[in-house]
Amino acid sequence: MPLTRRLGLAALLSLSLSAPLAAQSADARYADAIAESRRLILDTMAALKVPGAQIAVIRNGELIWSEGFGLADVEQQVPVTPFTRFRIASISKSVTAVGLGLLVQEGKIDLDQPVQRYVPSFPVKRWPITVRQVAGHIAGIRHYLPGEFESMRRYPTVREGLSIFADDSLLFEPGTRYSYSSYDYNLISAVIEGATGESFLPWIARRVFGPMGMTRTGPDYPDSIIPWRAHAYVHADSMAPAQNAPYVDNSYKWAGGGFLSTANDLARFARNLLDGKLVKPEIR
Repeated sequence: MPLTRRLGLAALLSLSLSAPLAAQSADARYADAIAESRRLILDTMAALKVPGAQIAVIRNGELIWSEGFGLADVEQQVPVTPFTRFRIASISKSVTAVGLGLLVQEGKIDLDQPVQRYVPSFPVKRWPITVRQVAGHIAGIRHYLPGEFESMRRYPTVREGLSIFADDSLLFEPGTRYSYSSYDYNLISAVIEGATGESFLPWIARRVFGPMGMTRTGPDYPDSIIPWRAHAYVHADSMAPAQNAPYVDNSYKWAGGGFLSTANDLARFARNLLDGKLVKPEIR
């Protein structure tokens, strides 16, 4: 669904650049590119009626540009800053995938084992499904049905969140097609719990967020006071102004779309991933 229909709150961008530039002062090297990019961001925000946006650019391991645009809270006129935490939606899957890769690297997860090896309670289907198939969106597990994206229900555990789709039939024989599914990564978080014996959220904070330097990344708890959290907005259509988004509880999909973060954290995550900080290149 278009950005203006789903998350008018932000265009959250993170870039990691490596091509060489002429050896000049930082201002001379980057000022023109930053000015041009800033114009593009502001023009795009205006066209999409996006209240706020944030960008971070890392080059050769150095943060060379970090800036906020517009408002994190329209009613209170709170500006976006580099510290503002946005919902990162399905970028959460990329972060979770690194956690999965770490456990593969440590020999704690075999990607080609059936998911029931790690989640025995997950129902056996017509065809077996492996961890690799689930992680690659080729397992045949369905995506959202109408109304599920806007869930208001609190799911205390990852396993309880699986109940939304666990009993449904697969869409196709695993490995024969690709079909994107956020629920795939709900199941991956349960696999991680089964392999580690730990709850997913504290485990990923300790083993991925911390080592990757993601100090402002975490779950979007709807009932908690989270400093610097941006307000959420939606648009009725492409021409409508931003409106307050309805209440949602993302506890059913932490791993697939439930994290808050900043552009700085995501740029740092990407840089550390490319540098092999947490997982080896062959795992990446």
